[in-house]
Parts: sequence; C-alpha cells; structure tokens
Amino acid sequence: MPRTVNRTLTALAVAAAATAVMPATGATAMTKGLQDDLMIYSDDPALRQAFWDDARSAKVKVVRTLVRFDTNHDEIDPVTLARLRRAADEGRAAGAKLLIGPYVTIGKDHKRSVPSKIQTRFVKFMRSVATGMADKPVYGYLTFNEPNYRIAWPQGTSAARSWVRLSNRVHDTIKRSDRGAKVFVGETSPNVRNQAGSKNPGSFFRTALCLNKNFKPTSRSKRCRTKLKGDGVTIHTYDFTRSPTRSVRNEDWWTHGNLKTTVRQIRSLARAKRLTTKASRNIHISEFAYRTQGSFKTPTSRAARYLKQAWSFAKKQKIKSFTWYQLRDPDNADKWRSGLQTNSGKSRKTWTTFRKLR
Repeated sequence: MPRTVNRTLTALAVAAAATAVMPATGATAMTKGLQDDLMIYSDDPALRQAFWDDARSAKVKVVRTLVRFDTNHDEIDPVTLARLRRAADEGRAAGAKLLIGPYVTIGKDHKRSVPSKIQTRFVKFMRSVATGMADKPVYGYLTFNEPNYRIAWPQGTSAARSWVRLSNRVHDTIKRSDRGAKVFVGETSPNVRNQAGSKNPGSFFRTALCLNKNFKPTSRSKRCRTKLKGDGVTIHTYDFTRSPTRSVRNEDWWTHGNLKTTVRQIRSLARAKRLTTKASRNIHISEFAYRTQGSFKTPTSRAARYLKQAWSFAKKQKIKSFTWYQLRDPDNADKWRSGLQTNSGKSRKTWTTFRKLR
C-alpha cells in the first residue's frame, strides 16, 4: 500500500475515533459549586479539611464566598483577608477556586437613595478585596448581592439606575486591581418573596436600565444609555414551593422553573444594548438549595429528586455553573439551614445526589 494512502487511512481512523467519544450535542458542561462560609473560615482546621475533602470528593470546582461590607470601612479587615487567602490556598489544593462577592445590607439604612460617600466606600472596599487576592487563583468576583432585594439596595427608579453605575465602578476597579480576573454582574434574588418593596429581577433590571416591558428604551438620556459591564451574569433561583422544572406565569420571576424565560430576558437586555453579549451568554446560578428546617422545609427525599431535576434543567439552558448553598447545617437553629449534611456531618440523601451530579 502506498505510504500516502496509508497515512490518509490512519488519519481518517483517528478522526472517527475522536468523533465517537465526543459528547452528544446539547450535553453542555456545567461547573459544580458549593458554599459554606462557616466551614471554610473556621479556625478549626479539622472542620475546614472536612469541607475541602468533601468538595474534592464531589468534584466541586467553584466555592462561592461572601465578605461583609458594613458601610463604615473602605477596606477588608486583615483577619478576614487572611482567612480568604487561606481559603484560596486550601481550595487550590482541593482543585477548586473561589467566587468572591460582597454581603451588603445598604438598603436597610438607606431606603430611598445611597449617599455617594457610602457608594465610594463600597467601591474602595471591593478594590481592597481584589488587591488582597490578586496573587491568588480565583474563579471570579461578584459586583453585588441581590440588588433587587430591598434590604440590600433601595428599590426606587433613581436608586435602581444608580446601582448600575455602582456595579460598573466595582467592575472597573476589580479589573484594575486583579488583572485578568473575571467579574460577574451580581446577583439577583429570584423574586420578591415576602419582602414588601423588593422587585422581581426582570422588573428591576428593566427599571435600572431604562427599558419597558418590550425592552425598548424609556429614555434617550445619556444616563439611560449606560451598559451594564460584566464577564457574566449570576442569579439565585430558589423556589421552595414547586418543582424546579415548573414555570410560573410571571416571567419577571427568575426562579428555577423560569430559567428558559430568564435566559431569554437576559439576552433581550443584550439585544437592547444594555448588557454585553458576552455576559448574556455566560449565566451562572450562584445560589440554589432546599431548606432543611422551617416553614419552607422540603422533605429530604423530594429535595434529592428535585436537585437532580434542577441540575439537568440548568444544563439544558446552558447555565455555566450551579452552586448549592451550605454543605452542613449551622448549629444555630435561628440561621438559614439548607445543608447537604447535618451539623455533625451526617450525610443526607441530597448529599449523595449532589456528589453524583455530572
């Protein structure tokens, strides 16, 4: 057989073999995430190691964490920064990177507008976080946490629009402080829940970006032409009252069952030139869970079944990462509880399911 023919047949065989092992169309890869700040910031090395061992066993690649902004300081305190840096190192050893965001309750004290000095203080605070982590490998940073939630940020029209400018300032300062890092638009609460004065995320973004229900401009002013900056968009998709694949009529609810319309709305923001196309195609679920206690508790067997459905549904919508909130229940019964494990580390059925998710 001529050498050239032999080479051609060999190449075709290799190509065929490669095609055979390629994933089926639509089998979108999705990164698994986990959050448990009480564990990763603990001064008990055994507790921290338990978290990282479990994260590794579940093939977790992103660990979301929040640092508190108290409105009085413009720098992260040294103790918290040291713990954050330690978490980045321990995460790297376990094969995971941190997704770092702020925890804020600015709207609690400022119900109509946020003074410029506090906004500047917040920008400086986030700059100090990024500067302090610039030499560590991170998954990325979040610009805010639940801006459509009245405790976090005022919900009036003017306040919503000022939030866009604040988010962009945070984006820019992080990009300068930790060059090459990803910065995500952060991160909406799924609906108004029981908080009077909060907004559903779809409505909040249209108000903030000067768009009507058809995503057409409500104003031609320069201020209203501001584009929201980000490498991606992060959302919370909790829904404790129905199946994670069941939609609701109100498309401004960005709950899990409404992921199809949520993705559609986010892409409409990009088509309206109020968000980058790149960000609109890089959507992450940065909080998801089922409660293990209280009036919104979901029975464990049902929660495990729902978790598997939620994961598959998110993959079909091409969500890039999916983060479960809390590995273990906290020991304080007054705190939010949604652990995959009990406080003592005993596995629940949801943990078994979470570990197997691919």
